[in-house]
Amino acid sequence: MALSLEEFIHSLDLRTLPRVLEIQSGFYFEGSVYEMFGNECCLSTGEVIKITDLKIKKIMAEICGHVEGCVSPQSFELPMNFPVRKDIVRILPSLDVEVKDITDSYDANWFLQVLSTQDLYEMANKEFPIVAEVIEAPQGNQLPISILQPGKTIVIHKKCQASKILASEIRSNSSKRHFLIPTSYKGKFKRRPREFPTPYDLKIAKSEKEPLHVVATKAFHSPFEELSSVSVGDEFLVHHSQTTEVFCEGIKKVMDVLVCEKILKNSHEAALLPLYMDGGFVEVIHDKKLYQISELCAQFRLPFNVKVSVRDLFIEKDILAAIPGLQLEESITNSYLLISDFANPKECWEIPVGRVNITVQLVNNFSGDTGSFLVSTLVEEITEEQYYLIRRHESSFLHPPPRPPKHPSVEKIELTSLSLAKEKTVDLPKSPKSVHVDRSKKLYSNQAGLDSKVRAGCQNDLADLEKEKKKTEATAVTEIFKTEEHQK
Repeated sequence: MALSLEEFIHSLDLRTLPRVLEIQSGFYFEGSVYEMFGNECCLSTGEVIKITDLKIKKIMAEICGHVEGCVSPQSFELPMNFPVRKDIVRILPSLDVEVKDITDSYDANWFLQVLSTQDLYEMANKEFPIVAEVIEAPQGNQLPISILQPGKTIVIHKKCQASKILASEIRSNSSKRHFLIPTSYKGKFKRRPREFPTPYDLKIAKSEKEPLHVVATKAFHSPFEELSSVSVGDEFLVHHSQTTEVFCEGIKKVMDVLVCEKILKNSHEAALLPLYMDGGFVEVIHDKKLYQISELCAQFRLPFNVKVSVRDLFIEKDILAAIPGLQLEESITNSYLLISDFANPKECWEIPVGRVNITVQLVNNFSGDTGSFLVSTLVEEITEEQYYLIRRHESSFLHPPPRPPKHPSVEKIELTSLSLAKEKTVDLPKSPKSVHVDRSKKLYSNQAGLDSKVRAGCQNDLADLEKEKKKTEATAVTEIFKTEEHQK
């Protein structure tokens, strides 16, 4: 029985797909509204089509009034495979044609199989390698232009997962470029200064490989005599974190601090910075070595700032070479298909499953040599939307340590003669510049003894500390970059 296409769509049970239809009354209207929006508007009487899927593109709601059983019209995308055509077309259900369901009397396997990138990735490993013909490919893809072209025959060797380094351009505004860099990238990087908003960030960034040398870019006045104040331009070598005692109107408090050396003109002195301090620091780079990306990931904690100093000579156009600064953010794992030109099956390229959408027709299994092949990887530039989707996916598996509170959470300790008498000398390691360390600076050690009240004066001190955050930032960052450029 013949039905209009719209009637057929409304009565279709999706569980019975795919369905084979024969056009009973054809339709063609050149220049119609269907063609204007990229929809198919030429169906010949007697033509056979195979419906493989049904997707809602939009729902247009209408006020039905008092009419019973009113159904809101819908627009659908119908990916189909014609027996004599190789392109994918879209047909709206409102197209004025009649169709007849001939699924039960027709061999649906006669149709060539059309698959998307995701469909290919969901195939079993044993089904690879396969030969396919490209039907649709994205415009502006970063693979060699000769591979992903409609009508091109390719070999899909296998599916795999690969690690990439997510990186972003270092810029002051929000318009940043984002990249996925393969670990096989052959370019060489030099380090760029990192910026840190708090001593807590210094604690996280410090490594055992080398001392962390920073310059303050924001002033900080400590309300406690036992802790250090900071002026713009002060230089510090970061060592480790610990707890220490501070005094506030006869009450002892235990506070988390960062132990540093303050670099003076002819000596160093010990300095204690509260982890919660809202300051600003920029790194001083002494290391002039050039690194491969694999070395950076192995030796330093991400995120890490770099710049390409020597471009990858194995890439015709290295898009990273012109970027003034990159932040290597994290290592991620993505899903890929390995494909090659049918005429050159030994050279393979990675197709990211979630970001490059291709449509192919399967031709047959690949009967050629499936031995070793060379996998060529590219630096992939991703959109901002793709960047945040990747970050959201990765963050669902990672749980970074919490940032410290704005004000210190301290333990109240009763002031006793015993705790006053106990002090210890901090034994700081020697600086790389071989300047004598002043080891006579003594810090209070941790002693316990609980008290039930915190006097109002302590709270006022914290309020004063908050006011200090408003002090004007100076130009220390600029000076550091100038110094580095001069050293070059």
